[in-house]
Amino acid sequence: MIEGLSLGEVRKELEHLVALAQTGERPRPTLINPPGHPMPGCEWVIEQRAVTPQRTPATWWVRTVDDPETNGAVYVSSPDCMAPGEDFGSMFPTDARRLGLALIAAADRAEHQQAGVPRLEDHRH
Repeated sequence: MIEGLSLGEVRKELEHLVALAQTGERPRPTLINPPGHPMPGCEWVIEQRAVTPQRTPATWWVRTVDDPETNGAVYVSSPDCMAPGEDFGSMFPTDARRLGLALIAAADRAEHQQAGVPRLEDHRH
């Protein structure tokens, strides 16, 4: 065990390191929906932890489909959808990339703020 750190602090650091590792390499799909499924193709399921004690953990679903008529889009179901996991909105791949990069940039900034480490790019605005 690392001296002076509680088990909770070690776990938090490990979660941070795993999150960083997962942004360096594209994650594998959580599952592959077979032909005959309403949306056959790859699916990524993201379990979101609750930020505050009043909220419950939530799940996001991200899919690509194999159907030639609809395979040019990324499909997302958020916890706020009317039927999470069943109700999907579609995005062009370029918009999905922009959203993904914005999430990574915002996560990086939030982590720096929480750690009290200023970033040079935050002072250029």
